[in-house]
Amino acid sequence: MDLDSQPLTLQTATVTDLQLLISDIKEAQESDQSHTNPLMNRGMTDNHCWTRGEDDMLYYEEQVFVSDTDNLRLQVLKTKHDHVLAGHPGQSKTYQLVCRDFNWPNLREFVLDYVWSCNICGRNKARHHKPYGLLKQLPIPPRPWESISMDFIEQLPLSEGYTDILVVVD
Repeated sequence: MDLDSQPLTLQTATVTDLQLLISDIKEAQESDQSHTNPLMNRGMTDNHCWTRGEDDMLYYEEQVFVSDTDNLRLQVLKTKHDHVLAGHPGQSKTYQLVCRDFNWPNLREFVLDYVWSCNICGRNKARHHKPYGLLKQLPIPPRPWESISMDFIEQLPLSEGYTDILVVVD
């Protein structure tokens, strides 16, 4: 396999993803009935910031406006955050990447919530505290029933009609 052809394949995949996303956004803008009055139900109040480009797409502050249909906003975030070439850049960088090309109401909160709920980012996040200490063993009680503890393990998969376990330690 030629190593020079591999980056071209990845770049082609990225361009194809973006082209497909842009065409989906354009279709959603065309089918959206409120696109004739972009200020209606959008939460964006500056009338002079709205433009329509040569490609007949709606722009807000020179970025493509993404309507809230067919999970398009989520697809934009997946492209800018989850894509193989994006590499889960974090909240601030993801917001900057999205703002370069796209815009919608409450964009910052949407991006922050999305990145905060990302499982991969949560697992790879650096810890900002001291390492936890060693576990300390509980003292052994002198006789039975001197110390009793119990705990519930809940929301397990259904097994013979049950989803919880009660653990009692004597």
